[in-house]
Amino acid sequence: MKKIFIFGYYGFKNAGDDAILDSIIRDFRKKDENISFSVLTYNSEYIKNRFNVEPVSRSRYSDIIKHIKNSDLVISGGGSLLQDVTSSRSLYYYIAMILLAKFFGKRVMFYCNGYGPVTKPRNKSIMKWVVSKVDLITLRDEKSYEEIISMENNSNVYLTADAAFTMEKQEDSRIDDILKAEGISHEGNLVGISVRPWKNDNNTIDLFRKVARFLIEKGYKVVFIPMKFPDDKEISEEILKGLDNSAYVIKNYYSPSEVSGILGKCNFIIGVRLHSLIFSAINEIPFIGVEYDPKIKAFCQMVEQNNAGDIENLTFDQICNNILELEKEYDSRLAKIKKYKSILKGKVNASAQMGIDLLTK
Repeated sequence: MKKIFIFGYYGFKNAGDDAILDSIIRDFRKKDENISFSVLTYNSEYIKNRFNVEPVSRSRYSDIIKHIKNSDLVISGGGSLLQDVTSSRSLYYYIAMILLAKFFGKRVMFYCNGYGPVTKPRNKSIMKWVVSKVDLITLRDEKSYEEIISMENNSNVYLTADAAFTMEKQEDSRIDDILKAEGISHEGNLVGISVRPWKNDNNTIDLFRKVARFLIEKGYKVVFIPMKFPDDKEISEEILKGLDNSAYVIKNYYSPSEVSGILGKCNFIIGVRLHSLIFSAINEIPFIGVEYDPKIKAFCQMVEQNNAGDIENLTFDQICNNILELEKEYDSRLAKIKKYKSILKGKVNASAQMGIDLLTK
């Protein structure tokens, strides 16, 4: 039986990261049932029960070394792991996984990754060397692709899409049950909003409270959909204060496919979290992105949807203008989402096949 070790930002109750991991495991198993997985995680019990894999604690370095040594393929599992905006320490932690794998003679794949930003000159030099050692690189957006190609211009680098695009759809009856349990009526026009804590939460809270009021006055019902628990739920509940009963917050944590299904009940989405936008595209729902990271801008450009602007400088008028523009162009935006969804799903399936080929080479 072949063994794959996957490292990433797992076990933090983030619907986007959970969706990535779920899709990677399922897509590989569809092509070859005789694969076992071990997964780097913050929460071993959660990952073991949720994904039926062997968890490897992020802090147990001897276990990490053992699992990398015993693997046939090491995968950097989606997301934007390789960046130094959060910290150089985080970047070095993941680099260590790659170097350990190469030390033991293992094949390494970047699976539908985002890349960067890597800003420090020293880190850029290190990453140029590290990237040259990776056997197969598939990247989820054009900016990441261009960054990697500028370092390592060879035939093992491919532009694909986010791994979550192959996520399986949840039954409508289950989503209806969730909304009922949450006390949310989705009769009429529902708009989903996904926010996250950022550098100045008071500005974010005030801005999105005004946006919610604007939408309610236009006849919409508004539901705040947390993508990461409890962080997003807490800031969403702060925004909700002072709004009437046409606004709701999803109070419980659900699986990625369930969160995606909730988003799929909306007329359109306003999203800060990247995977709120990706889940919208999966459900063929037009959206407005709010940029806190270059990956938001990159995805909006990829599927030809609006990016309202940088969250740190965003104004109420900018979002309102984007809402009015989306309403006016709704049918054309919808057509674009439908077109790109099929294309991007196909690219992720191709990534899985390339991974299988690398594993069995």
